Amino acid sequence: MKKLLQKTFNKKATRPETGGRITNETVAEHRERVLAGGRKFKYPLQYTKHRVLIITILIVVVTTISFVGFCGWQLYGAQATDKFMYSITQFVPVPVAKVNGAWVRYSDYLLNLRSAIHYLSTKEAVNFDSEDGKNQLDYQKRLALDKAVQSVLVDQLASQNKISVSSAEIDDFVKKQITNSRLGVTEDVYKQVIRDYYDWSFDEYKDSIRQQLLRKKVMAQLDTQARQTINAILQSVQQGADFGATAKDKSEDVSTKAQGGDMGVVNKATDDPNGIIAAASRLQPGQVSGVIEGVDGFYIVKLLDKPDDNDLHIAKIYISYKIIDQKIIQLKKDGQIQEFIKVKPIANPTNQ
Repeated sequence: MKKLLQKTFNKKATRPETGGRITNETVAEHRERVLAGGRKFKYPLQYTKHRVLIITILIVVVTTISFVGFCGWQLYGAQATDKFMYSITQFVPVPVAKVNGAWVRYSDYLLNLRSAIHYLSTKEAVNFDSEDGKNQLDYQKRLALDKAVQSVLVDQLASQNKISVSSAEIDDFVKKQITNSRLGVTEDVYKQVIRDYYDWSFDEYKDSIRQQLLRKKVMAQLDTQARQTINAILQSVQQGADFGATAKDKSEDVSTKAQGGDMGVVNKATDDPNGIIAAASRLQPGQVSGVIEGVDGFYIVKLLDKPDDNDLHIAKIYISYKIIDQKIIQLKKDGQIQEFIKVKPIANPTNQ
């Protein structure tokens, strides 16, 4: 019994005190005692946080790699054209081709391809699951890719030659399109028409107009050979050469060449991207215009007759722009055009 009491007494004597009144003299001792009790929980918690961070990073990395791989396969393997993949290419500037050292954005390719698909499926009822539909799709892919490549080349040439299109020019073109349309609509309704027919936002439409106007400016300014040809034709006509005979001999428009450039009777409200009708409207019967810089080439028009206030009988001579096509051919020969997707080189779809 005596040994048991002594043992108990010794344990009580060596046990650290946890109670008692805290004074100025004992506050440091109490503080150290509390901190010591907490240290044993600190390092295991740090280890747990570190492990959670590593696992989180690994999950993010694996997810990102998987997503990038999925998107890469969708774009370059499956060649997806859905809205989601188009949005991805708008956010991430992935390339579809490379021309003369410059990247061609996949989004520019999809912008034109998706528009063509939308129009053909909704307005022309083209079934892209049919054999003809698949050929049509291949054809539209080639057109869209060629257009995207040419747009980058046009931008390069415009930059080199300090050629630009202002916002005012774009707005003026759009206003004229709305005014000259036979729809008699407001801008809001016109925007809806653009969406319905081409599946474009109004900003996408205006960007397409910018490319169209810039291409026209670049080709009209730099295609000196075509300009010399059309100027020589105009001079010949002005000196008395027969317009119809000259059109048969010199014009490059296959649809009117055999008829001496005769376009027939055209309504003034007809779509007029090249400015032919607008130029003819300022003429009197028998008069010939000057050189007109169209979207796709140079034109000279002659007003043959004016049946009434709304119609014009017109003949034209057309010389196409060739400089962009010539440069594309040369760049291909030099190996300066690389395409990152497989698109068939089809001349025309079977159903056209």
